[in-house]
Amino acid sequence: MIHEEKEQYTADALSVQFSKTSTLVENPPESRTLHANFEGREFYDPHATWTPEEEAKVELKTDIRLLAWLALMFFAAQLDSTNMQNALADNFLNDLDFTMTEYGNGTMIHRICYLFGGLPGQMVAMRYGYRYLFPGLMCTWGVVAWTQAWMQNEAGFYATRGIIGLLEGAFSPLTVMCLSNFYTNTELGFRIAILSSGINIAKVLSSLLAAGLLTMRGVAGKPGWFWLILINGLLIFMIGLVSLFYLPSGPTRTQTVLWRKPWFSKREQMIMVNRLLRDDASKGRTGTKAHTSMRDIWNTIRDPGLIGFWFCASIIYIAKSPVNQYLVLNLRQLGFSRFESSVLTIPSDFLRVVTVLTLTRSSGHFKEKAFHCTVPTCIELPLFATLLLLPSHGYAWVRYAILTLIIGSPSSHPIMVSWISCNSFDPKKRGIAIALFGTIHEVGSVAATPTKKSTEKREKDKPYYYTGNKVLISICVASVVVILSFREVLRHLNRKKRKAWAELSEIEQRDYNRVEGNKLGNKSLTFAFSY
Repeated sequence: MIHEEKEQYTADALSVQFSKTSTLVENPPESRTLHANFEGREFYDPHATWTPEEEAKVELKTDIRLLAWLALMFFAAQLDSTNMQNALADNFLNDLDFTMTEYGNGTMIHRICYLFGGLPGQMVAMRYGYRYLFPGLMCTWGVVAWTQAWMQNEAGFYATRGIIGLLEGAFSPLTVMCLSNFYTNTELGFRIAILSSGINIAKVLSSLLAAGLLTMRGVAGKPGWFWLILINGLLIFMIGLVSLFYLPSGPTRTQTVLWRKPWFSKREQMIMVNRLLRDDASKGRTGTKAHTSMRDIWNTIRDPGLIGFWFCASIIYIAKSPVNQYLVLNLRQLGFSRFESSVLTIPSDFLRVVTVLTLTRSSGHFKEKAFHCTVPTCIELPLFATLLLLPSHGYAWVRYAILTLIIGSPSSHPIMVSWISCNSFDPKKRGIAIALFGTIHEVGSVAATPTKKSTEKREKDKPYYYTGNKVLISICVASVVVILSFREVLRHLNRKKRKAWAELSEIEQRDYNRVEGNKLGNKSLTFAFSY
């Protein structure tokens, strides 16, 4: 039997609890409310019980068989963008007769195409499923990434960067979509943090790989960056190809070509389905494949409980973007060698693995999101200020240490995605919202990407970038203001709901739960926004 302290659920009782940290505590939906296409509906049992040990075993098995492989896919996905950064250390620009303007244009094209690829890719996945689309995208962009080794001019550079951007656009939202079918909203943030750590581990390993491959300059008459892009492109394709035959469709459909038996026993499948429904009852009303309309997108955009995320996405990641993107180039400008510039990026990537996991774990432990999302910016702000105070000559190692701490500061992205998931309370809206967040995030990245005019200013400002750092400090301050303002908006919405709920009689409250409770999603009076 389940431990006494574990909350019990019944099919005819509804428990609602408002708090600053929880969205809604309620029973799973009655069987008649389950969507006809909901995967695993045959395992639904409102009276089912299990022990924490059984649940922990299911989580561990999921982590080993799903999360570990997704981390490998994230590793492969990161190789392309890391390739471009490491190629700068091997005279990539001179070999192709590019300036920073052409490189910046290629980066901007990639960002813009990434921006346009995110939401359509998510809508296609919601309609037809992510099972084949997810690895198929990786296989395709692996082939395109491989062909970049033979590019000769601006047209080839722009074309390949644009195609890869379109293909990569839906990758992160599809990952969250996949994870949400296996993990509760509470568990989602830390798992996303683990995948984010995989990205930084990929940077570390790819930097080590680049340090070796870039020494192959002259082999077969090719530059070192040729071999770097060629080998990594093939690696991306191979991981995508294996994923095509390995990834499951859901917790009750895990048999694939490479794994012929189900991942979970019948009892474990029962635990998986019921724990997901008890955490988020809305999942029972939507199948794994659902049609998404423009009205759904518009309703998500104007949702009062989500609209603040669009402002957050547009600004909070800008400050770190140029530092991260041009670290190798900045190190070369500070006098470090090609080999040193590649290897010296490793400490910041390793540091970020530790900090993002720590921050996300802390957010889950304290069940708080808004203040935790301001931590990265509060770390970066004094570091940018320190760069302004340093003299205009020398101190190369001091500047390197500060840049390492800026890049190594934690990312709030896993917490943000988990926050969106909690405040959506609708699988369809959740998928759209996460894709929109990624799209608007890329708008901010495009804003941080240099244009011809900004590149000219950057040339005058290098190598210490005093003017640029002043702008980044102002962006850090604005980011904190946006997050804390959104927190107050959510608190205000919760207070209005509490007041409206208190004005209902006991009979009206019971009728409201029975008729309107789940239909209104996060607009329901029984739903409290997390912050």
